[in-house]
Amino acid sequence: MDYLNIALIVLVVVAVWAVVEVALTVRSARKNIDEVSSSAHEVIAQTQPIVAKLDGMVDELEPAVKQVPVMAAKANIAMDSANASLDSVNAILSDVSLVSGTAAGVTETVNGAVQGAASSVAKAVKKVAGRAADAEPARTLSAAGSEGDGSVTIDERPRPARKPTSYVVYGETAKPAKHAKPAQAPADDSAAADAE
Repeated sequence: MDYLNIALIVLVVVAVWAVVEVALTVRSARKNIDEVSSSAHEVIAQTQPIVAKLDGMVDELEPAVKQVPVMAAKANIAMDSANASLDSVNAILSDVSLVSGTAAGVTETVNGAVQGAASSVAKAVKKVAGRAADAEPARTLSAAGSEGDGSVTIDERPRPARKPTSYVVYGETAKPAKHAKPAQAPADDSAAADAE
């Protein structure tokens, strides 16, 4: 036997071995493909109800989707109304600020007039008190921050003591004695009451 025959025998054995390996690989691949296809069929069977539900949801959503532009238009109208209301509120607030500024000016004017009147009254009281100072003692208080302008006289004459306040306490009324006659009002009092 020569080397060529040995090489051919080795090649034939390797070829047979390769064919067997390919056959085994194809067989296992076929099993795997059958398992994948069966699981894919199960998944498809399970997803069919979900797809049917999604179709129903899409069918239900179609009228709502058609209403979205109408709702968006209504929302725009509502936003425009809200903006108009806010503009009105801003105008009212600006009017209020103008009125409050005017009121502050009027208050300052009234305060000035009242202070002028008060100082005039204080001067008049001072003059009257100055004339009466010879007869009775009086002391003069000056207003804070003014020297002689807003002076006010306070009479220091002794005043009569006030009577203490008394309260009437009502107790239980005594029952009249069996022998006692009820008090009768004089006839003049009843005639006076009738006249009223």
